[in-house]
Amino acid sequence: MEAIARGDKPKTLQTIAYISIPESADLEFLLWDLQDAIAAYARLSGTSLPRLVALGTDDGGSVADGIVFAVENALNNEAMSVVERALDCLGGTEARVYVVVQAGCGSPERAHTVVGHLREACERRGLSWCGGIVVCTGTGIAALCRSPRMGLLRRPFSEAMDKLVGAVRMGCSVEHAQRLGGGSAEDVDTNGMVFAEPAVPAPIWQAVIKRLGAHAQSNI
Repeated sequence: MEAIARGDKPKTLQTIAYISIPESADLEFLLWDLQDAIAAYARLSGTSLPRLVALGTDDGGSVADGIVFAVENALNNEAMSVVERALDCLGGTEARVYVVVQAGCGSPERAHTVVGHLREACERRGLSWCGGIVVCTGTGIAALCRSPRMGLLRRPFSEAMDKLVGAVRMGCSVEHAQRLGGGSAEDVDTNGMVFAEPAVPAPIWQAVIKRLGAHAQSNI
C-alpha cells in the first residue's frame, strides 16, 4: 500500500517517457492523443510540459520521473521483458507509472490480467502505480485520427483519456486526480483503471472502423 499512497501525492513531473508495446499504429495514435491533450492543457494554463526522454539511452538524461505504457491486452514474456527493462531505468521510487491498454471491443476481460502483471512489476520495484485507462476499441482505432476528438466515435475514449491527462499533469493516480478535480471516481476500478467502450453497438463500431481503415488504405 506504500506505493499507492505515494502515487496519490501530487508531483510535478519533470521528465516523462512514452512507450508502446508492441509498436503499432493504434498504440502510437493513443499515445499521440494523450500527448496532444497534455500539450493543449499546458498551453491553456500557461504551464510547462515535462521533457520527453527515451529510456535506456546513453545521453545522461534518460532517467524519467514518469512513464506511460501503451500496450495491447495480451503481453507475452518478450513484451513483459521490455516493460521490466523500462521500469528498471526509472529514476527511483518517486517515479509515476501509467498505462493505456487497448482491449477488444466488448471483451475487456484480458485487460485485467495485463494490468495486474504491470502493477505487480511496479510494486516489486517500489514504484508508484498510478493506474490508467482501458480503451475497448479492438484493432483499427488509428483510422479515427481525422475524426473529431469529441465526436460520436471518439468521445468515450477521449473522455477517458482526459482523466489520464489530469493524472499525468498532477503527477498522481487517476483516482486521486479525479477527486482533487472535484469529479467522481466511481468508474475507477480497484487497480486504478477507467474502462471506455464505444458509444455505438459493437457490430456498428467494427463496421465503421473497417470502412474507415479501408478508405485510409485506398488513399495511400
